[in-house]
Amino acid sequence: MINRYTLINVGNLMSSFNLKDDNYNPIYNAYPTKKLPIITLNESQKITFENWGATNDFSKNKILPDRLVNVSLTRIQKSNIYINQFKSERCLIPCDGFFFWKNYKSKEKIPYYFTLVKEKLIYCVGIRDSFEDFNGLKFSFYYFITNPSTGNWKDFTTKIPLVFDMRYFDIWLDRRSTLKKLIPFMSVLKFDDLKNHTVSPYFENKNKDDFSLIKPINSLNQYGNYSLFD
Repeated sequence: MINRYTLINVGNLMSSFNLKDDNYNPIYNAYPTKKLPIITLNESQKITFENWGATNDFSKNKILPDRLVNVSLTRIQKSNIYINQFKSERCLIPCDGFFFWKNYKSKEKIPYYFTLVKEKLIYCVGIRDSFEDFNGLKFSFYYFITNPSTGNWKDFTTKIPLVFDMRYFDIWLDRRSTLKKLIPFMSVLKFDDLKNHTVSPYFENKNKDDFSLIKPINSLNQYGNYSLFD
């Protein structure tokens, strides 16, 4: 499951979308409920900020349902509601790194940071949605579209994001484009396109958002103790 990522190379994002007047800070800790930049169909030439999965008020420090954070492509393909929503509310999520845990049989896990071998951005495929609670309060949010992990990814996560080939951005922006038409331009995040190293387990602290989160560090487990593995 994807529950943490980074967007550090904001200069690339600004140049790609000609964002000259806005000042964006590097994001070392993108987590569910945080308001983060995405590219929507309605405002494709600028950055829109939306909450990932939900707002803090809605979650109230509880774990969000997986469907608000990640939704599988298979599930979307089986639902006319999702398919129609993809056509009108699809979005692109700029990223340049991901945090994953590597699990071991001894119930120990070690945190890793994956970043692109080449210094550029990837644009993950997502959908923007809205929700209304029992009190009538509405909010917008987005989620990632994923596929099941295969190969080396299985050691780190059960789901991996789908990435869009930005060479076909004009087809993405065409409102007539359907999910079926766009699938050939999507692919799972390739393991070999990224490099990885062990990091501090404190990336799960929502109050931290700085370089220390991605700094290489000796293998520490989820308790902050040195691991016998790796």
